[in-house]
Amino acid sequence: MIQQNPDAFIEMLIRAPDLDSVRKVADEVMTMKDVNAQRKTFAFGNLASPFFVPSDKSKGQMQINPLQLQYFLAQARASAAQTVSERIIVSAPMKSGSTFISAALGHAFRLPKTSLLMLLARPYDYAVLGAGTRPHEIDEIALLNACLTPGGFVAHHHMLCTRFLAQQAELYKLKFVLLKRNIFDCLVSLDDFCLKNIGEVAGNDVSPYTELGLPRLWSKMEFEERMHHLLDRSLMTYVHYHVSWSLLDRAGLIKPFWISYENEMLGDKAALAARICEWLGRSASDVESLFTALDRGKGDRGTHFNKGVAGRGSVIQGALRKRVIDAFMAYRDLADWREILG
Repeated sequence: MIQQNPDAFIEMLIRAPDLDSVRKVADEVMTMKDVNAQRKTFAFGNLASPFFVPSDKSKGQMQINPLQLQYFLAQARASAAQTVSERIIVSAPMKSGSTFISAALGHAFRLPKTSLLMLLARPYDYAVLGAGTRPHEIDEIALLNACLTPGGFVAHHHMLCTRFLAQQAELYKLKFVLLKRNIFDCLVSLDDFCLKNIGEVAGNDVSPYTELGLPRLWSKMEFEERMHHLLDRSLMTYVHYHVSWSLLDRAGLIKPFWISYENEMLGDKAALAARICEWLGRSASDVESLFTALDRGKGDRGTHFNKGVAGRGSVIQGALRKRVIDAFMAYRDLADWREILG
């Protein structure tokens, strides 16, 4: 099974049509005579699918009580908190350059990229499981696993900030990199991104909704109508991202590292590399590695760098532009929007 072809094993589980199919495989694993192979396969099965659980309780799987669970969890938390490693989370609204920055950090510092949305063998399979529209809040089990990984990690998410997240950052020594980009440019890039990912919608295909939360025939609409639905889906996420991080940063509850898309990512990358490395306590050689990654655009295959253009958002005018500005200005007593609403 897994010994012969791990990738095929993962694909079989993560693309299973229903829970019965997943549990059938789990039941088969429980009958394996080689105990070590059984344990390895069962552990890997749980990483491949969060629903990999035997359906028949008579198979003899181990049971634990709530007290044991709390003890195991406390041990894991203590180990993760006391383990020293580089833990970087690039948190930004969609299409603000976060994919590019996270890839550059990973390449420059040799940090594996991971997802903290759920614990999976392949971190970004959460989208295959249909979890792409979930809020990007940290899953504690995935976080503990990542913190116990030797060498550290870089994660890339679109999460808001909360007091709870600030306390997690303090406990587990999480370092947050944030990006600010002109909101209207972000929205035009988001339109490009969604059009590219949806493609041609055929028959009764509902993936535009299940994957992006958009109407099924969204890609066939004219620009203004598409943008209307994009704002329905994403505008308040952009607002609350900037409100939450700015508010808790100003209150001193969290100390993130802010990057300006227009002034730094499209500007002096050498200065940006030096500033990031100073914040992280990195060496001069790391500055050079990061500058190379930023300057040459070294990133993961398929990295979206938003075409590296500023000012594309000027096509958003009239009632749509007013709607965006009004949404932000409702929170003007909590944060300063001038840099991103130009």
